[in-house]
Amino acid sequence: MVYKYINIVGTSPNSIDDAVRDAVTEATKTLNNIEWAELGRVTFKIIDNQLKEFQAEVKIGFKIDRKE
Repeated sequence: MVYKYINIVGTSPNSIDDAVRDAVTEATKTLNNIEWAELGRVTFKIIDNQLKEFQAEVKIGFKIDRKE
């Protein structure tokens, strides 16, 4: 078996959890065989001295399909 991974960034105005869920949900729309995810860097967008957005870098791992 061969696996590949990509890094994507999910965002949410509400929480880190929601940002992670956003990343995974979007990944499932274009990738097959997702088997794991790993939380990477977490960042925050601050506007006018207030926390406005959570950003979560997520590594998505998926199995490569072989052509028959």
